[in-house]
Amino acid sequence: MSGAQDQPPAPGEPDGTPPYAGAAPPPESGPGDDDRNEEYGEAEAETETEHAWDSRRDLYRHSPGFMFGRSARVDGSVVAGDQHGVSGGQVTGDVILGGTKVEYHVGGDTEERSGEIPAAEVESLAACFVKPPAEGPDGAGAGAGAGEGREADGPFGLALAALRRHRVVILSGPATTGRRCAALMLLREAGSRSYRAIDPGLGAGRLAGELRDGCGHLVADLAATAERPLREHHLRALSERLHATGGHLVLVTGPHPVVPAGTDHVRWRPPEPEALLAGHLRTKDLAGRDMAELLALPEVKAVLAHQRPVADTARFADHVAGHARGTVTLAALGAFGHIAAERQVRAWFDSAEHTLHDKAFLIALATFDEAAYPLTAELGDILHGFLQRIENPGLPARVPVFGTSSAQRVEKALAERYREPEETEWGPVLQTKVQFRDKLTALTLLREVWTGHPSARPALVAWLRRLADDPRPVVRTRAAATAAVMTEADLPSAMALLVRGWAGDRRMRARLAAANALALAHHLGAPHISRILADWCTAPDHRLRWTAVRAYALVGDAFPHEALRALTEAVRGMEARGGPARGWAEERQDLAQSAAALLLAGGQEAAGRGHWSAAADLWVDLPGLARGTTRDFVLRAMVHACGPTDGPDGYGRPLLLDLFGRADPTPGTDGAALRQALAALWRGVLNDPVCSASGLNALRAWVAAADTDEGAEEALSGLLPLLAVSVEDHRRLAYLLENLRTDPGETGLGPLPVAVALRLRDRLTGPRTPAAAGPSGPFVPSPTR
Repeated sequence: MSGAQDQPPAPGEPDGTPPYAGAAPPPESGPGDDDRNEEYGEAEAETETEHAWDSRRDLYRHSPGFMFGRSARVDGSVVAGDQHGVSGGQVTGDVILGGTKVEYHVGGDTEERSGEIPAAEVESLAACFVKPPAEGPDGAGAGAGAGEGREADGPFGLALAALRRHRVVILSGPATTGRRCAALMLLREAGSRSYRAIDPGLGAGRLAGELRDGCGHLVADLAATAERPLREHHLRALSERLHATGGHLVLVTGPHPVVPAGTDHVRWRPPEPEALLAGHLRTKDLAGRDMAELLALPEVKAVLAHQRPVADTARFADHVAGHARGTVTLAALGAFGHIAAERQVRAWFDSAEHTLHDKAFLIALATFDEAAYPLTAELGDILHGFLQRIENPGLPARVPVFGTSSAQRVEKALAERYREPEETEWGPVLQTKVQFRDKLTALTLLREVWTGHPSARPALVAWLRRLADDPRPVVRTRAAATAAVMTEADLPSAMALLVRGWAGDRRMRARLAAANALALAHHLGAPHISRILADWCTAPDHRLRWTAVRAYALVGDAFPHEALRALTEAVRGMEARGGPARGWAEERQDLAQSAAALLLAGGQEAAGRGHWSAAADLWVDLPGLARGTTRDFVLRAMVHACGPTDGPDGYGRPLLLDLFGRADPTPGTDGAALRQALAALWRGVLNDPVCSASGLNALRAWVAAADTDEGAEEALSGLLPLLAVSVEDHRRLAYLLENLRTDPGETGLGPLPVAVALRLRDRLTGPRTPAAAGPSGPFVPSPTR
């Protein structure tokens, strides 16, 4: 990370710096911008570089999963206000809806500490209750001491067996899993016919005093923490009392209770969403529609594909039943997932139970969804510091070093941890990652915090600017992805506060963040991105031009013809100015790299869909541009397009060779036109005095790749004859193939002829004897044609 002088000013600092300092766009540049760069001296020199294809690879590798999925696009919000409760009285009590919660206030000794649960409510829940199956032969889901039940019965069977034996059982799990409903079903299955809810605020030692004869008792949301643990003597006293009175008791706790070892403790998990929905639908009026038909609707499957609170599934059952009766449209049915995600996000931000530290973690988790947990927590703490300076500017920023455990933080965020390898520059590394259970949450949360809570914007801007300068590629990419979401949600503000400032920065990292943000914003459906890039591509400020050129490499394949025209105009503008700008010596190379990236990506994508006409259209006009001011640009682009492969670190089959090999060579087809265009470009490269050396290196790399790849060898067998249009061309290519040698370190025998090169030479010219000699001197390109 760069030094302190490059860090964004913290909002609310005592020096009086405005909260948005450094984030607003610089003044518009004039025609003499490039000449004024001298005043920056050596500080303006950009030493950091990155190939355009590498930028594209890192963008796709490190972007969150929602960025390129269907769930990323949503046409506005259809939530008019908070909706509280679950219709039909199903799955209630322990489920947080709309930010509301049940609070128990401890008064004097005469206050009632329990209340009756109507039996009719329990029977209503029983009508739609679904037992989850067993997870596996190891009895996963059960806690210590819950071995009396049959593992095939799943957590419900295990808990029921423990309840029947000891009359008391602890049922733990997240609040959104329907654990209260499961507890009531356990009491019902154990034989209870009357039910009472006991105040969870009572100390564990006082619960026995609230037990009634022959009654099923429920303590929901019991706080079994290190400060208020359940002791062994508490449970034994409860069991003894319940045996004497013929009652039962289920203690419902969070997912990480502090309980004695060997205690009957069962971890609750809900059934699969489809089974849960079917259980609710069997109690609904479906107007004669078949339940299987409703469950098979694509809109229903899309909602069930995301893990969500049990209460949401219960509510969704009402929507599905409404659709069956003709009162709910398919569009409204499909939008349910976004509605539920918006409701949950708003509940979090409105909740007084969630501290500022919790909300900062939620924002960081949305930014780093599917990334490593330590990274998310680390950067969430930094965001908390920025937010705290806004909320309490007179107090120093404080972060609890050893506060809530990681498991509790993740559970409170309705997220889950998992282990997965992550690609690094040194190879894959196993990481503990974290993601929201509902795949729609991350995107929804980022949109909500940017558009619904403007007071947080100064902190978010400062935080993202800091992330964009982080040395870790994943952090920089996620900063750009978050800025992209904000750009899609509010284009003018995001451009003014973030993207425009990055694009005009002297540091390449900042400009790359702007290019990434614009590319991802286009994927999300943000308007006018192509217009912004076209304007910047010919702007007087070379830093804006660099940003637009790099963005075309990242997203230009989405509108390839428009992108190529813009890059071509940028080349003509550069030549009209007399060459590359001062401060951007690699302007020619960067323009060619971007063209190569979008041509390669566009051709591969079109060919993958079988649209060979679209693939050919991208390439067939390029040979005609290989003259005049754009000749060097086209030939450089061709050379750069030869480099990327389908494997890591340059290994594998070259992508352009693969495209050539897959194209249909039958005359008159689009594939044949594509092959002819690529061959013409190759001939131009090999006969150009500037590009021939790079072209020969690329051709050698292609031949080397074919040494262990029969498909690549077959493609080269079709390409080389198209390059040899004269006797001199045959001699030159034959000489190249004959003199290609292996790496001495690979064989231990010194450099040896490459077998595939000799086979390709024989196919090109016919078998030759060892006495046959090539040109006596090195390869010399023929004059430019």
